[in-house]
Amino acid sequence: MKESVLRDFFENRILVKSLAENVKHTQRRATSDTTSVHVEQIKDGSTYQVRKEHLLSLCNEGLNGNLTFEDINSIALALVFSEYFVWDTKTEEGQMIETVIYDWDSPEINFPLTLSNMKLWKQYLETGEYRLRIENK
Repeated sequence: MKESVLRDFFENRILVKSLAENVKHTQRRATSDTTSVHVEQIKDGSTYQVRKEHLLSLCNEGLNGNLTFEDINSIALALVFSEYFVWDTKTEEGQMIETVIYDWDSPEINFPLTLSNMKLWKQYLETGEYRLRIENK
C-alpha cells in the first residue's frame, strides 16, 4: 500500500477503485494474533492533516461495498504507524479521528468491522455521538 495513493483518494484525485486495488492483499499474518501491513511511506518530511471528511469517505465506501473491512483495517493500520498522516488530538475533531482509526485498527479488541458498526462510526463522525459501546453490549 502506498501512502501517496491514500492521500490522492483523500484529495479526490483518484477513484475508490484505485485505492481498493492498492490496498488489496497488503495484510500479512505475522503471528497467530498479529497482522502487519506493508506500506510505502512518503518520506519527504511533510505531513498531511487527516480530517473527519476523509474518514467519512472511507465509511461511505465501506458501506457501499467499494472497500472491504479488511481494506479499512489495512488503511487504519497504515494511518496509525504513519509519520506523514497526522491529526491533532487536542481538538474534538482530532479525538474523534483517533477514536475511529484505533477502533478500525484493532477490531478484535474494540468493535468488529461490520456494516452496523460502520454506520455507527459514520454517525459518530457526523454527530459526535459515540454509540458503539451501547450498541455492542
